Amino acid sequence: MPGVVVKCKYYKNAASGNLGGMVRYIATREGVEKIPKDQQSLPETGHQQQFIAEIVSRNSTLKTSLEYRSYQKEKTRSSASEFIAYAIESNPRLLNTEEYLRYMALRPRAERITGDHGLFSSKDGEINLEEEIEKLKAHPGNVYSVIISLKREDAERLGYSNASKWRDMIRDNAADIAKQHNIPMTDLCWYGAFHNESRHPHVHMILYSTAESDQSFIGKKGLNNLRHLFGSEIFKDEIHEIYDRQTAVRNKLTDEMRSEFKKLIDEANAGKIIDHRLMDMLEELAHRLNECKGKKQYGYLPKNVKKLVDEIVDDVSGNTTVDRLYDLWYQAKCSVFATYTDQLPEKLPLSQEKTFKAIRNALVYEASRLGFEMFRATNSSISRKSTGSEEKRKGTDHRRIVAGAAIRFASSLARVFYDNYKKYDPEEDDIDKQLRREIWAVKNGQNLVM
Repeated sequence: MPGVVVKCKYYKNAASGNLGGMVRYIATREGVEKIPKDQQSLPETGHQQQFIAEIVSRNSTLKTSLEYRSYQKEKTRSSASEFIAYAIESNPRLLNTEEYLRYMALRPRAERITGDHGLFSSKDGEINLEEEIEKLKAHPGNVYSVIISLKREDAERLGYSNASKWRDMIRDNAADIAKQHNIPMTDLCWYGAFHNESRHPHVHMILYSTAESDQSFIGKKGLNNLRHLFGSEIFKDEIHEIYDRQTAVRNKLTDEMRSEFKKLIDEANAGKIIDHRLMDMLEELAHRLNECKGKKQYGYLPKNVKKLVDEIVDDVSGNTTVDRLYDLWYQAKCSVFATYTDQLPEKLPLSQEKTFKAIRNALVYEASRLGFEMFRATNSSISRKSTGSEEKRKGTDHRRIVAGAAIRFASSLARVFYDNYKKYDPEEDDIDKQLRREIWAVKNGQNLVM
């Protein structure tokens, strides 16, 4: 699970999502029937059970949440309460009826900073909740709801277990938050509230543009940037240690890659990578390419020819050294990705990895060249009268030509690996330069934006 979870919802206008009710809820969450600590482990109440059944019948996707699975496992008042909060806060439209509002009383209150509610914004002093709700109701443009959640142990360790800390963090980063939503800072209106849940403390934000012509939007890239922004800010005191660990892992991997790369070069030059199967498939590809019109590049080839190219590349990847080097490259790639996310890239067949698409074009180039060489050799032999020994010599020459093409392809394959290997080699420094820039930014209080 990532250190910080960021969820973002978009509403075309405030009325469409009953956001006035949402603001009132996140700001007050009165604890009229607050669950005392000595009752949290008691079995769920009948009202909770009935309400949860109603929620999941209206939105079955809620059953896939961690909160629902935890509730199913424990069936306590506390786990039921946690799930109800999650369901309501991630689905504001559930607040449309009085029935749902009645069950909100089961939730602990939001932490107050001033006044009788927990709402905070960019300005100090008490916020008039009813005025803010009316402003939001009247807003005709886009409205965004953002929830930022931490694990309890992280919130306690990093100091994010109180509203003031969250408020200050959001204020410090308001310009970047506005930028990701394509809202000029001068037009940004935002407010938030901190909910100190026992397992996942989180803060709610609602923001929108006050401009007459609203051009705001947030796409996938903007959401990823938000996650990275909040993650780097919240974990800024620890993130440079993560970078150092990832760099150390990658250094170890690249040491192994150097050794494996040298072995691959030696084997390619010695012809150890090629075998009769590769030579036969390469010859077949050469014949097919002779029948193709247009550019002899992978992207321009018919599907059946592309399929043969892929088969040859994947067949070569079965070589022990090639397979080992590809695996080391993948591990090095993951060591960089792990700095930003726990969703590591899938390890694809070598023929499908875009990073190594040059291998396919190198294969097409050598097969095309082989086709020309075979055609020239055939025409040359036709002009001469053949004897038995001559036919034998022609067969030997033919295999020599095919073997030469296979060796050249193996050398090209090694070169492609080398070019991509350099990206993760500390001596080449491309990745480490980026990491050092980001470490410097973190240590100097700046945000990292992917």
